[in-house]
Amino acid sequence: MLKYAFLLFVLISGHFSAAQDAISLKKKIDRIDSLIFYNNFTEGEKETDLLYNSLSKSHTKKDDKDTKLKLLLYKAYIFARKRKTNKALEISFDIMARANEYHLPEKEYQACLMAATMYEHSNDFELCKNYLNRAKELYKTHHLENVYSVYCIRLSSYYRFVKEIDSAIYYAYKGLDYAIRYKNKRERTDACLLLGGLLSRDNYLEAVKYSSLAANDFLHKRDYEGAAAMYNNIASTYLHHKEAEKALLYSDSASWVFNTNSLPEADHFLRIRYRLFDTLGHKDSAYHYLKKYHDTYVKELGRMEAAAIKKITEQYQNDKKETVIKNKNQQLIFIVILLVMIVLVSVLLLRKNKKINIQNKVISKQVKELVKTLEQKQVLLSELQHRVKNNLQHVISILEIQKESIDFNNIEELIRGNQNRIHSMALLHKKLNTSDRVNYIDLRRYINELSELVKNSYENGKKKINLEIQCEIEEISLEKALPIGLIVVELISNSIKHAFIKQNIGNINVVILKDESTKKNKLFYADNGIGFDFNLIAPKGLGIEIIKGLIDQLDGTTITKQTRGFELTIYF
Repeated sequence: MLKYAFLLFVLISGHFSAAQDAISLKKKIDRIDSLIFYNNFTEGEKETDLLYNSLSKSHTKKDDKDTKLKLLLYKAYIFARKRKTNKALEISFDIMARANEYHLPEKEYQACLMAATMYEHSNDFELCKNYLNRAKELYKTHHLENVYSVYCIRLSSYYRFVKEIDSAIYYAYKGLDYAIRYKNKRERTDACLLLGGLLSRDNYLEAVKYSSLAANDFLHKRDYEGAAAMYNNIASTYLHHKEAEKALLYSDSASWVFNTNSLPEADHFLRIRYRLFDTLGHKDSAYHYLKKYHDTYVKELGRMEAAAIKKITEQYQNDKKETVIKNKNQQLIFIVILLVMIVLVSVLLLRKNKKINIQNKVISKQVKELVKTLEQKQVLLSELQHRVKNNLQHVISILEIQKESIDFNNIEELIRGNQNRIHSMALLHKKLNTSDRVNYIDLRRYINELSELVKNSYENGKKKINLEIQCEIEEISLEKALPIGLIVVELISNSIKHAFIKQNIGNINVVILKDESTKKNKLFYADNGIGFDFNLIAPKGLGIEIIKGLIDQLDGTTITKQTRGFELTIYF
């Protein structure tokens, strides 16, 4: 009983510990999110790295993979805000690859949108649109409604840059709607920021409304530069529409934000203040802000000039040092060059001699190969002459047998049959003439070409003959190849002439392979025609007698089956 109680206690403790870990992890994530939301990027990056390294050492579950990718997205966002575009892109690509591997589509979607943002900042709008399209595919496939506002904001920003203002306004409104629906604070602020800029000319009151909302959001998260910029934009909008008094109120608000938070007044703020007071007729104030704007502009120019001067000075110092080093090393360089030239000449001479030796060896080898090739051709010529003599004797024998046959009333059929037999011999000689081996030929090619030749000789368009050839024996001697070829010619000829009298479509199968059970070569032939008994003595015709004589020449044995059609198996 105590044993079971102890096990129960261990299980409860384990679950309690896991729950505590999950709560602790969520608190850490929420803190990082808060730090980034309130623009504390230095502390946010530090805590993101600590938590990511901790998870990398001790967690492997899918939930932890999701959390690690979330932390990487935080890192990418921090780098983007710090204008480190390359680092943000590098992390985004890493997240895409991992999210795809882990089957986490929402993280891949967010990484695509981060990459699109970076390409937008780099003015590469083609790549920006590519990643926006990929994000859209992921949204549609996986129904990512809760983060759809991010896509709408990014697409609106893209259309703003490519001057499609109507589309930019449409997606900004849509992004605001989804951001409010799913309580996405960042996207709500971004949507208001976009609408404040996009509506400033055609519907400036709406632009002021959304810029004010964005300013409030910036103040809430202590982004005082952002808030001051919004107030300054509102002032600019009112000034553009000749409402100077209202413009002054928002310009004063921007001034208050700058002064209260000890921020340097931005040049665009000073420019608006100058124009505003000039419009109101406050010449002293206008002059004051014009001078401050001018001083800021001059200071910026001075900073840029100082940086340029510093760069030129450093370059001069470096050039001077290089000149001193160059003067000290001139003699050494001259000696080294001289030594290198001597070595190069020596190497070139050695390489030339080596090349000559190699060429001599190549020439010697080529001479030997030519002599060998000549000897082979002489043997081949002698073999061809011998084969021609033997094959002509075959032809004479067949003609002698046919002379005594009384059934050949169709002279065209007689000629065509003999043509096919002679073609089989001619094709064999052609294969022998193009082969490097004197006594062997490629059986597979020989049988395929020979079968097609016989089929084509009987082609008349009235019947469709399907010919299937399978030959697994690659090479075979000439002594075997000739009778095998003549057997195939006779069998295919007989099938095409006699087997398919009662049908329009005929199938012929020829298979030649090595039979493992008998350790012999096997020729299997079949058609789906009317069939006949191969073992009966034919009362007329010459083909079957030729086949049997050729089988005897191969020392072969036969097996036939009485099935629908005709089947013959020859072992040799």
